[in-house]
Amino acid sequence: MKRGRRECMFKGKNMLMILLVLFFTVASLIAVFLLSRRSKTDEMMTTREGEIEITMSWWGNDGRHLYTMEGVDLFQEKHPELKVNYRYGVWNGYEKRNKVWMESHSEADVMQINFAWLKEYSPDGKGFYDLRKLSDYIDLDNFTDEELGYGEIGGALNALPIAMNTHTFYYNQDLLDKYGCDVPSDWDDLLELGKKAKADGKYALGITKKQLFLIMIAYYEQTSGKKFFNEDGSLAIDEAGMKDVLVYYKKLFDEHVFCPVNDFDRSKYMAGDIVGVMCWISDTKIYCDGMMETGAKVSRGRWPRAEGAADSGWYVKPATMWAISADTLHPAEAATLLNYLLNDPDMAVLQKTEKGVPVSDAAVKALSGQGLMETNEYKAAQEMNEHQQELHIMIPIMESDAVLDVFKSGADEYLYDKQSADECAAAICEGIRWLAAEEK
Repeated sequence: MKRGRRECMFKGKNMLMILLVLFFTVASLIAVFLLSRRSKTDEMMTTREGEIEITMSWWGNDGRHLYTMEGVDLFQEKHPELKVNYRYGVWNGYEKRNKVWMESHSEADVMQINFAWLKEYSPDGKGFYDLRKLSDYIDLDNFTDEELGYGEIGGALNALPIAMNTHTFYYNQDLLDKYGCDVPSDWDDLLELGKKAKADGKYALGITKKQLFLIMIAYYEQTSGKKFFNEDGSLAIDEAGMKDVLVYYKKLFDEHVFCPVNDFDRSKYMAGDIVGVMCWISDTKIYCDGMMETGAKVSRGRWPRAEGAADSGWYVKPATMWAISADTLHPAEAATLLNYLLNDPDMAVLQKTEKGVPVSDAAVKALSGQGLMETNEYKAAQEMNEHQQELHIMIPIMESDAVLDVFKSGADEYLYDKQSADECAAAICEGIRWLAAEEK
């Protein structure tokens, strides 16, 4: 019995020793692996065969990816001392990935950003690199003080606009002629068009969740003379005002002014099931030019406005912007790339107006010989510029996905008779107030 116990104890000790050896072996291998990874990462961040490596990120469709990669290739030909690694994707899910990159300080050196991200990631102006410190590499003279102002936070120039954007409306003129309607210019015109389209099983307008929210903000601010949001992003509208918005939204919905948001896609507009669309100027090629390619005649409409309204209720913002990481190890090289993306004539010709009409004077000059003034987006942008004084700078919370979800889901409860207008208005206001407080 004693010998058996000693043998068991001896075997147990041997097993323990084996396990300890295995543990330390595995730990050593992991350590070596991590050190080698760190060494490779450090090498990538500095040089490879004499080249300095920088990173770049953007989102968009396949067309944007192709011309941007072509532009990067050309940039590297012009700057053989630099190597650009990039990552890109479609918009869906990109914002969430960007949040992870920003919070983990693993964002790209040069990055395409949304206007609303300035406040989210750089409320004090320190979340992105101050581009004024890189003016030796970036030609800021291509931008007016007003244009530079869109990227200034806390006295720092955090980003530069690629193009300016607001919403515009495009209508299938053939369908307008069929229904005997002029291009809508006010809410009554939209209701008339909706009623005629409804009799034909069609809708007047196709809109997304964000556009629904923004068009209802416009309606409220025009008809009430009050603001929907305060400048600090807090909710200005009260429950009574929100109820009015919901009641009018339901009227527009019931009269087929709006196609159900969840059912809207571009194909229905292209097929003629929807008479018009509300879209960003930067999406003109998709909705206007795309429809014209089918042989249809397309007319651009003005922002619907209530009679006698003192305020337009419509907003403007940079379409997208370029910024540089505050953590970049290569600010001069990143600035050289950023300047190329915004101001280089070759890049401008590759990009054309895919992101909207460029803000940079150098880019506009490069495109002037390429028929820029004849494009539909240029004409829409000119109208935006002519009415600049009527448009307000967009408040970032207006584009918050969480806020859009609160409004859309709350409105659906009333739209489909699950709750009263009073109940839904109170719930929406409470939800947006909570989100606004969280953002602060």
